Amino acid sequence: MDLINQIGISYKAGYLIQGNQLERCKTSTKLQSYNTELQMRSDGKDFDISNILKAYRGNIIFHVPPINPNLSNIKNLDSKVKKLVSNNIKMITIDASNLLLDLFEWSTVDEQKKYFLNIVTGIATLASNRIIIAVENTACTDQKTFGYNINQVSDIIVYARRLLVKDFGFTEEEASNYVGLCLNVDSALKNEKDLSLEKWFKITNNNIKCIKFSKIEKDYDLLIDNILDLCIEFNYENPILFETTLELETISDEYKYIEQKVKDKLKEKDIKISSYNIKPINNTGFSNIIIISIIVITIVIGILMVMVKIKS
Repeated sequence: MDLINQIGISYKAGYLIQGNQLERCKTSTKLQSYNTELQMRSDGKDFDISNILKAYRGNIIFHVPPINPNLSNIKNLDSKVKKLVSNNIKMITIDASNLLLDLFEWSTVDEQKKYFLNIVTGIATLASNRIIIAVENTACTDQKTFGYNINQVSDIIVYARRLLVKDFGFTEEEASNYVGLCLNVDSALKNEKDLSLEKWFKITNNNIKCIKFSKIEKDYDLLIDNILDLCIEFNYENPILFETTLELETISDEYKYIEQKVKDKLKEKDIKISSYNIKPINNTGFSNIIIISIIVITIVIGILMVMVKIKS
């Protein structure tokens, strides 16, 4: 367990508030946040992975658009995921679905089976690229979407794993490694008021690949304490993301507050506080190359001048 390096930032706002992906990564580097989640835009813009990787040396996670119920966007999503894999991105998060619950419930049994099969087929297809797919329980809104509760999101994960084994030749262990849960704490507590966070952990803890929370709960300090206590109790070792819509300039105080809460919790539990795994980006290497090049050129010019004098 390495809670200091498990915490990170999920940038949730649009360009006007939080800038482009490069600016967000620079903010994460400045705050020494080892985990950073970026939102993949549906229009495909702001997706220059090579530049992002130059600005950030931590663990980048992408939240990708949900798979359409008719799989109309799976080819495009799969292409983008392949690009992420080629750039050594290890994990993506994705909403369980964008299928309206009312539409699902009013459909025939055969239609429901087709909707569900499309959802798990899409998840398995993306995971077949051997990138971890963390399926996120969907948010609580006026119109709920399929995958909002623990039973539905668990079914998606279980059957997507089965398809990986059946259709893509994965072992059961590999399938379990590549498909799991992204536990959105805010959504979990709002959608299922009778189901505590502790019960979510007890039921799904071996499947949790990522945890997200934001500052929307009234008892915010209590929420953070609860998350950290459960992470320690269940020996959770994956990313814990602070989901925020704050402007980049104002994120620092909130993130450092969470960071201090982690340090206090580790001290309370008598757990060693580790050092950070991320270092600030600098241009030292590039500067050294320039200096060496200037020295070499100077020496060459000097030799040429000597040769000219000897010939003359």
